[in-house]
Parts: sequence; C-alpha cells; structure tokens
Amino acid sequence: MAQSKIGRPRSEEAQKAILNAAHELLCENGGQGLTIEGIAKRAKVGKPTLYRWWPTLADIVLEAALCQADTDITVPSFVSLRETLNLFLRQSMKAIADGGDVHLRFLMAHAQQDDEFRKRFRDNFVAKRREALRSLLRQAVECGQIAPGQNLETIVDIVFGAMWYRLLVGHASMDNAFAEELTELVIESVQTSSA
Repeated sequence: MAQSKIGRPRSEEAQKAILNAAHELLCENGGQGLTIEGIAKRAKVGKPTLYRWWPTLADIVLEAALCQADTDITVPSFVSLRETLNLFLRQSMKAIADGGDVHLRFLMAHAQQDDEFRKRFRDNFVAKRREALRSLLRQAVECGQIAPGQNLETIVDIVFGAMWYRLLVGHASMDNAFAEELTELVIESVQTSSA
C-alpha cells in the first residue's frame, strides 16, 4: 500500500468506519458519485483524515478490497490440486458476488487513468492475489500433481484472465459452476502438457 502521510497514527475505529463506508457506498451506487466527502460523511470523520491517510479516493477502495480479499479468500490447506483450487475459486467467486465486483471494476477503471495508482494496484492487490494462487500451484508441483517446469505464471494468468474478463465484460456468470470449469481447465492443461 501507499505509505501513510506523516501525522497522527490511524485510529483503527475510524479506519474501519471509512473502509466500511467506502464499501457500502460502492455497493449502493457503484462507482458513480463516490467521493471523499460522501465517505467522510458516512464514516462520521473529517475529510482531512481521509486526505491524510490515503493519496487518492481509489486508494481507499484499494485498501477496502485488500481487507475483503484477506478475509474472504484464503489459501486453503492443500488436499489435491482439484479440491484446493476449486475451493479457492469458489471463495473468489463468492467474494465477487458479495460486493467485490464493484470494488474491482472501480479499481480497474482508475488503474487505466492513473499510472501511479496502477502501480500501487498491481504491487499490492494484484501481486498478493497472484501469489496466493501461485503458492497453491507450487504445492501441487511439490505433490507431483503439476509437472516441474510448468509455467505457473501462465496458469495464474489464465485463471485470473478468465475471471477478470467475465467481471469486466459481464457476459456470463461468476459462480460455483464457473469455479468448476476453471478448475477442470487447469487440471486438463497440466495433465496434457505433463503427459
């Protein structure tokens, strides 16, 4: 995350209220009309608090999205590639259905307009989610379920690419059935290329 500006340390209560307010306002109205003023009013804090703690409005949403992902999308204990990947993807689909979709669309839109924010988004949210999936795939390699030498980065790209495409275009649902399809796609891909 971007470094907080120098000043008083954050109040955990105020920080939680701000992140909750950003989440609620995004869920109610999408990104339309989301403002620092609206978040401050809903959180019952002064605007200077938000400006002191985050460089941009998008950074508030980024932190809210990170908190949601850390809570809702864990890396499950490894059982098998199929079972563990499927659970990870089901958690991801549920987090998106529970409001993460508006966060991610908002963040992606801002990342296209602001190069500095895009770097913060990539270095924090995207890198963290990629590492979560990559660690799951590394465990599958260690267990012999993915052949050594497979390009795990490409597998990660395929999984998240499919998810983000559906999220941004909205042409098909993001649900447990899609989690199953993606899981099977990965299984078939690593089996075919390791055969």
